[in-house]
Amino acid sequence: NDDLVQPQRGFGTHPHGDMEIITYIVNGKLTHQDSMGTKESLGRGSIQFMTAGSGVQHSEYNHEVHKPLRFIQTWIKPSEHRLKPNYGSYDASINNNNDGNDRK
Repeated sequence: NDDLVQPQRGFGTHPHGDMEIITYIVNGKLTHQDSMGTKESLGRGSIQFMTAGSGVQHSEYNHEVHKPLRFIQTWIKPSEHRLKPNYGSYDASINNNNDGNDRK
């Protein structure tokens, strides 16, 4: 998916299951909140991933007043079902040191 979300808009709480979802933020700031207790806002160049597994509910919003949000999502069907839900991210604003050596 290549999504463009206008300011003050988004996707309300909705369920997913048995899916791996990877999101790359092209422009703007994406705020994610889920049933695992995660709440995080990520900006340009950041990546988030979510294992929906046995079931998770989440929302995604653009809380900016004037700036649109664009993000690209890749959906992968896992080879195993009912995995434990999980969330992780790479925050480009924290990890970008511009020397090419910030590998973990």
